[in-house]
Amino acid sequence: MKRVYFSFWILFQFVYSYSQIVNIENKRIYDDSTGINGSSDLTFNYIENKNVFYSLKNTTRLQYKSKSKTHYFLLLSDLFYSGGKKIVFANSGMLHFRYSFRINKSTWKWETFSQIQYNQLLNQKMRFLLGTGLRDKLIDKNKIKLFLGSSFMYEYEEIQPNNEFLNNYRWSNYFSWFISVKNIQLTGTSYYQPLFEDFKDYRFSGQYVLSTQLSKKWRIKAEYNVFSDSRPPTGVKKVVSSLLIGFGIDFGK
Repeated sequence: MKRVYFSFWILFQFVYSYSQIVNIENKRIYDDSTGINGSSDLTFNYIENKNVFYSLKNTTRLQYKSKSKTHYFLLLSDLFYSGGKKIVFANSGMLHFRYSFRINKSTWKWETFSQIQYNQLLNQKMRFLLGTGLRDKLIDKNKIKLFLGSSFMYEYEEIQPNNEFLNNYRWSNYFSWFISVKNIQLTGTSYYQPLFEDFKDYRFSGQYVLSTQLSKKWRIKAEYNVFSDSRPPTGVKKVVSSLLIGFGIDFGK
């Protein structure tokens, strides 16, 4: 059967480039496969009329899981550039490495991670993270999966244009879920990262996706993203959010 589909997208505000917290949960490959898995995508867009505009994006996800499922390695990279002649619209990059060790074949894992990133839209010249903590699989069934993690994290950040240098210790916590009920799928991840020395200084990030098959032909997907920084750098908003809604229809038997 041939399938033809179309989508309508409603985008209220683009949040990805403004978020300092990278959602690692949606980058994991949740299956029983072992060994090396992953993918890498590279896209380039070039537009020329009165002016020349172009963009470049590269996303790489690579993971390794041992046969015993005791050791887990994850490597992520994300680069994005958009601009034209003598103008830059967006320039960001991120490299993340994570190692997980399953404790005594239980649902608990010990994790350690490191990350380096930069983001022009956040006036962020460089941000470096180094952390370690625990992760637990609360529920692991076909229809529902729940995860909880908590880590101690060191954060070093260089902010432009005032050349600010920040050294902080944060408590990084996340809760994620994957729920499938009949023809409805719901996934979400929430991050909460306060400073140890001042819990009023915190960052919150959430990504929530709802998708469903309305009928044999119609389907819908909605994604909501939000990022909040209680004390953002000068010139950066405290809260940014986005809502993406897509509709699709299949033609044919």
